[in-house]
Amino acid sequence: MRETDLFTSRIEPDPLYAERFRWTVCEGSQIHLRSPHSYATKREAEQEADKALQKLASTWTGKR
Repeated sequence: MRETDLFTSRIEPDPLYAERFRWTVCEGSQIHLRSPHSYATKREAEQEADKALQKLASTWTGKR
């Protein structure tokens, strides 16, 4: 699990496709974003989650 000041990301196995992974970005228990598709490796999902997390965090802090 990765985190910024406001958001955390989780990498979980895809429930529909064995051996694939999806990411979720949350603020507390509220989901803000989910991966649009599954990834072949956990590392690939982590990299994409980090990109989404940074983009969301920069957009969010820009609104403050």
